[in-house]
Amino acid sequence: MQEEINSLWKSCLSQLSKKVKKHSFHTWLKPTQAEVVDNHSFAILVPNQFAADWIEERYHQTISEALAEVSAKEWQFGLKIRKPSFQTEMFSPVIEEPQGPSRHQRQRATKLNPRYLFENFVVGDSNEFAYAACQGVSHKPGENRYNPLFIYGRSGLGKTHLAQAVGNEIVGNQNNRRVLYASSEEFTNDFIRSLGNRSTQEFTQFYRSVDVLLLDDIQFFTGKESTQEQFFHTFNALHQAGKQIVLTADRPPRDILGLEERLLSRFSWGLVADIQPPSLETRIAILQRKANNDDIVVPLEVLTYIADSITSNVRELEGALVRLLAYSSLRNKEITVSLTQEVLKDTIRPRLKQVTIEQIQKQVGEFFKISEELLKAKKKSQEIVNARQIAMYLCRSLTSASLKLIGSHFGGRDHSTVIHACSQVTENIKRSVDYKLQLDQLTNRICS
Repeated sequence: MQEEINSLWKSCLSQLSKKVKKHSFHTWLKPTQAEVVDNHSFAILVPNQFAADWIEERYHQTISEALAEVSAKEWQFGLKIRKPSFQTEMFSPVIEEPQGPSRHQRQRATKLNPRYLFENFVVGDSNEFAYAACQGVSHKPGENRYNPLFIYGRSGLGKTHLAQAVGNEIVGNQNNRRVLYASSEEFTNDFIRSLGNRSTQEFTQFYRSVDVLLLDDIQFFTGKESTQEQFFHTFNALHQAGKQIVLTADRPPRDILGLEERLLSRFSWGLVADIQPPSLETRIAILQRKANNDDIVVPLEVLTYIADSITSNVRELEGALVRLLAYSSLRNKEITVSLTQEVLKDTIRPRLKQVTIEQIQKQVGEFFKISEELLKAKKKSQEIVNARQIAMYLCRSLTSASLKLIGSHFGGRDHSTVIHACSQVTENIKRSVDYKLQLDQLTNRICS
């Protein structure tokens, strides 16, 4: 009887794949199993109560229709939480598997997350350059000017997503390419283990035998001299062999303190691309995409409220939406702005006073007794440069303006000038307590 149920459910899933959006099907329905109850009913096995509620609420009728299409017999079914003895990865997203070694198997061997695809990445002004560069690399790895490709930006903006999207694209289209994703911590730990096991030769061969190396959070090599030495030689071996290298960090190469100069210079050999915090429109689009993937209609005013409240971190943005959707589903409550405010009251911090670039320029000018015109001019006296750098730093810290927009308000300067200004102020804060106190005083004046 169980074999009959297995066959029935397999046919039913085939029908469901035609009725439900691909992402939702792979996330919620395809990983399920069926368990016989009696001659007229069976249970659909799911991992937890949340999955049971979700499927029951959104797909019960669709499942009934699919059963009617594949069997003349009238079946009854219910949702059942399976025991932990089943696979723990059952509900991780799955990619359709081609013949031969499956894409999913290759992704697992290369430590890639199958969710990180180009098609799942929302592109906006803040990340379009890095996105285009990653696509270029994925089409011709090692055969372009973008080697290495160095992507940097704050935590939670999508660096890991883009880096792994490169790997997933190559795995999907170029089966003979050997791809490896690793964090800097994994690289370091592998090296330490190789020392303990006296297997450094195997470690060396493992990392230098790949066609594409994706290394995340390179800034954590800081202060690890032996690890840097190993990576230096690994980098050289791969680069000289025409293999593709993609690196990510939370800051540009020149601002990573504690790394050897010879490494920093190599990081700039290819292309350096940054990812900035997304604009309001892009944040709304990210939330809309996530809601659509789960077949859920979320009012635009709710999406706007979340996007307007969480401005700098995409990971926090998506996490807030997931929390809201889970609460709404479990409590069977309509998604409204008031419900959103209630659910996310501990996540969304009270908003500070809205500050504009013009207000910052005015306050900085008055503080340092320098005209706003001089802040925007090309003059490079130390006093003016210091005030201008602080103004740029505050614009970056207190507004959601892009680097490009900030630069345009300071005499049409480019984004690299703004990055340099912010880095210089950050260093000055570390060196001088008086400087920090002065900056805090100015910040309080602007925000009060």
